[in-house]
Amino acid sequence: MKKVNKKLFRVFAAIFSLVFSLSAAFFNPQEASALTITYSKPASSIVLSALDSNSSYYSSYYTGTAVVSPAVKISASSGWSAKPLAGETLSTAPLSTASSSAQSSKVQKETIASGTKYATDLYIIKSDEPGPVVMIVGGVHGNEVAGYKAASIIKDYSIKKGTLLVLPEANKRAVEIGRRYVTGEGDLNRDFPQTSSDSPDGTLAKAIYNTVKKYDVDWLMDMHEGYDFYKNKSTDSVGQTLIYYPRGSTKEVASRIISELNKGISSSYKEFTLLRYPVKGSLARSTGQFLGVNSFIFETCSKQTLSTRIDYQLQAADIMLKELGMK
Repeated sequence: MKKVNKKLFRVFAAIFSLVFSLSAAFFNPQEASALTITYSKPASSIVLSALDSNSSYYSSYYTGTAVVSPAVKISASSGWSAKPLAGETLSTAPLSTASSSAQSSKVQKETIASGTKYATDLYIIKSDEPGPVVMIVGGVHGNEVAGYKAASIIKDYSIKKGTLLVLPEANKRAVEIGRRYVTGEGDLNRDFPQTSSDSPDGTLAKAIYNTVKKYDVDWLMDMHEGYDFYKNKSTDSVGQTLIYYPRGSTKEVASRIISELNKGISSSYKEFTLLRYPVKGSLARSTGQFLGVNSFIFETCSKQTLSTRIDYQLQAADIMLKELGMK
């Protein structure tokens, strides 16, 4: 009987210890720890990386905050992993310290082409400091997945200054069917003005163009994908390029993006190439030529893995934002 009582005592003691440990995390979060991985320079950023087999940069943007007792382990079987990026360190920091230094941004959402079949969401991220107005667009072509996937991550950014506009699924109907454009409606990226006296062609192009004018956009990045590498001269694809409209400091920033990205690419065949003059009728060409916007198209190559392509899109956007002092 004494042996049974001792076993019961140990069981109850173990249960009590577990309950006490968990209660410390849920009822006294100041003494719990938050897993912290830093990509951007502030060491207090709270990031928990989702598992991704190909790209640590990309996976770091599928983020969440986990408050755990020091006794609790997060393993691969839970669907999440805490994984530092190259050159970074994995550490723990008090939740209260990490949260207090987060960038303050106000996010609004509005619908462009509201009340029509083309309606799609625009995210307006405003900081408390004056600065440039940057617009990032994805999903102009519905089958170019990396662009709208990356933009859907960027819409949750915080910024240090200025305003960030994000249109993740510009051509939402094309995105929904996974095609370049909706049959019978033509290519959206040929619907923007081709002369100074021209007007956008169609409801959606007008709504997007008017948004650029309404917010007096300074910089515009249009995310696209090519079906092959630009350096494969047997095709006319522009995969792995940045195509800018030459004005102001656009070339300087574009060159910086290309230079930084190519540092991490071992094959010259897969490196990014800097080109001038987006195609006529495109959003980047029209806004650069007629609205005075520093604009460019960023093209990844669909022959690479999706996570790699999203990774490049995110890195390009981040380099631009850092060059402008917004990140």
